[in-house]
Amino acid sequence: MASLARLPSILFLVFLYTSINGDSSDQSPITACPSFDCGGNGITISYPFWHQSQQFEHCGYPGFNISCSDQNPMIYLSNDLYPITNINHSSKSLTLHHTKIRRADCPKAPHDTITVNSTPSLFNSTLGNKMLHFFYNCTLYPPSLPHIACLQYGIKQSYVFLEGATPEFDWHRYCESVVSALVSDEAVSGDLVQGFGRALQGGFKLTWKQLDGECQSCEASGGFCGYNNGLHENFFCICTNRRHSTNCYDQGALTTVRPEPNYIYVAIGALIFGGSVIAATVFYFTQKKKVGSYKPV
Repeated sequence: MASLARLPSILFLVFLYTSINGDSSDQSPITACPSFDCGGNGITISYPFWHQSQQFEHCGYPGFNISCSDQNPMIYLSNDLYPITNINHSSKSLTLHHTKIRRADCPKAPHDTITVNSTPSLFNSTLGNKMLHFFYNCTLYPPSLPHIACLQYGIKQSYVFLEGATPEFDWHRYCESVVSALVSDEAVSGDLVQGFGRALQGGFKLTWKQLDGECQSCEASGGFCGYNNGLHENFFCICTNRRHSTNCYDQGALTTVRPEPNYIYVAIGALIFGGSVIAATVFYFTQKKKVGSYKPV
């Protein structure tokens, strides 16, 4: 009977050990860095991009967080959200659309879009793009320059020029607003005054580069870069067997980042243990009473 009474204690100790130590392998890179889509344009988003909901711990590069709006993937750059229309992992590039552009036949860029100096350090906007400069509602302008007829408002006229082809004139003085916008190289062809709308609707491209330092070492060893609490400093490397502090190699001073014990399961186990002890105790003394009261005939 004594061994029966000790059984719940033994089971609880096994359960407690398993809950705390049984997940030392962590998640594999595939399960820890899952791909996803927003359900709209069919774009599959994967590492180094990550879903916006993973705020406290994510697998991917800092600043590469993607949100879903109306089933469209969006990325936050230069204080604005840009819809993503394509991601090419082989060339490390993504295509973005301009936001808040209305009238497909005669769009107007409401503000400056991403420029070379305003993109995060991991992105490059100079490859595969051209910069357009728009001058809106000018009250005075050089004669004989072709203007954007669909944007004319009374005597006020608007103009568009490629980077490096803007005529010498005090545009900022005589125009209500000056806006610069990136467009893809292939969208700029023929008459710019007639085709600027198509160029703006086509969006622009960004390329990204690999992270340096610890993340580069992690990826070179076959791992994925992860971060805690959204901070660039709290780095860990997700490998096939477990997490490491630098890379997936076992040589060197690598510290395995162990998961926190699942205290919810531990608490449930404690409640089960307490109930089992009470039930076993009652059963033990009941049986002992029966044995004590038994008298052979």
